[in-house]
Amino acid sequence: MGYASSVKDALKEPSGISTVSIYYNRGMIFDVEQGKNAPDAPLEKISELSNLRQFRLNGCPVNFNQERFFCGLSKLKQVELLEIRMSFKKFGTLSEKSITCLKKLKTLRRLNLPNQYPDEELTKLQLLLPNCEIILNLYPEGE
Repeated sequence: MGYASSVKDALKEPSGISTVSIYYNRGMIFDVEQGKNAPDAPLEKISELSNLRQFRLNGCPVNFNQERFFCGLSKLKQVELLEIRMSFKKFGTLSEKSITCLKKLKTLRRLNLPNQYPDEELTKLQLLLPNCEIILNLYPEGE
């Protein structure tokens, strides 16, 4: 299974990509084809990646919407690892709708969240996702 560093690249071969790791800088990715920073395809399109197992989100994309992101992910059947490496200020606590969508990821084994995620919310999340190891990122993200 393949690897992609943007949603745009992953969509070129949606059934062949199992790992996506995206680095955003000021809300954009470095587009190799254009040779400069450019917007990525919308995160909601990850629901088209039928064999996605690992997803790493480093930084915050332009127009990030937590609920649309998690509800799009919930359509996938074998996601095992989900890393969210952005500032807590940009991410916030998980909404009820986001949690409902996360619970649909039956194969999720590890979830990384921003390092300032509140303890009481983390405890609640651990009860709702008993088969998932929840880790707070050690280092704060700039975006």
